Amino acid sequence: MDISDDEREFLRGMRALTIGDDGHEVFVGLDAAESEEFWALTRRNESGEDMNAVPRFKELRDRHEAARLEIVEGRASLD
Repeated sequence: MDISDDEREFLRGMRALTIGDDGHEVFVGLDAAESEEFWALTRRNESGEDMNAVPRFKELRDRHEAARLEIVEGRASLD
């Protein structure tokens, strides 16, 4: 994924990134293709385009956040 070192450090600290089974960096709860799609939609959202009403963005975000919370709350491991 096209993530800067600063973004990577922040996202790792948030327990948002991991290494997938295929060795690619992914958002927790998503596979490599979904992670690329989620990151592109997230960037659009952050640049002012409201993606919150887009069903695919909501689906990916909700799945990612559910998996991330499992890690943050200690019910799942990271990496």
